[in-house]
Amino acid sequence: MSMPATAIPRSLGAEPAPFQIRQMQLSDIRAALAAGYGDLVACRTDALLMAVIFPVAGVLIAGIFVLQNLLPFVFPLCAGFALVGPLATLWFAALSRQRERGEESAVAVFRQPRLASIQRLALLVVLLYVAWNLVAAAIYFGTFGSLPASDASFIERVFTTGAGWGLIVLGCAAGAVFAAVVLVVSFISFPMVIDRDVTAAQAVATSVQAMRRNPGFVLAWGGVVAAGLFLGSLPGLFGLVIVLPVLGHASWHIYRRMVG
Repeated sequence: MSMPATAIPRSLGAEPAPFQIRQMQLSDIRAALAAGYGDLVACRTDALLMAVIFPVAGVLIAGIFVLQNLLPFVFPLCAGFALVGPLATLWFAALSRQRERGEESAVAVFRQPRLASIQRLALLVVLLYVAWNLVAAAIYFGTFGSLPASDASFIERVFTTGAGWGLIVLGCAAGAVFAAVVLVVSFISFPMVIDRDVTAAQAVATSVQAMRRNPGFVLAWGGVVAAGLFLGSLPGLFGLVIVLPVLGHASWHIYRRMVG
């Protein structure tokens, strides 16, 4: 019995081959996470090597900001790593694809014509990450006005003043908007450009259409991603060494289940 689907043109040619967007269930998230963990176990060395890069980079950058007395910008800097998380998904999706097809190398997908689409999507999330940090800085200066005299005074002011709570509320609201945008445009598009010869615009359009077809599912998946990244970030970001590969591989399996 076939699943209900929504067709999306794959190309602008005279005979477009449609993608079929399947109706998803919450059980698909559990299945994708289980399959993602299986991929992590099977591709342990390659997956963990990439997974280490993000927490190490986060700790180093955060350390530099703290040493420069820029503590107010450490949280948005680190929290914003979720916005560039899809970059890691590219590698994990390639590994999952390699394992699924029994191919010898996952690197081959990072060549033309797919490379151009991959680069454009990567640029998109990097620009969103930069925009988020600029917005976060604007919110900070709009509420506090200037840099704090010390880290201790900043922390005290955040939690004991109206301006501090305003900073928290506005920052979280803005961060949620950026996170939602990145989720919608990337959760299908990044695995898709690894798997098929499509433009970045076509991949993003498919991702948006998948969200429209499965809004509850996408919201639930976004919650799983957010919870996983939060828990993985608690032990100095190094829990991400496990969380990132599982989520990245799972993204591939969600794409494979959702897009025909």
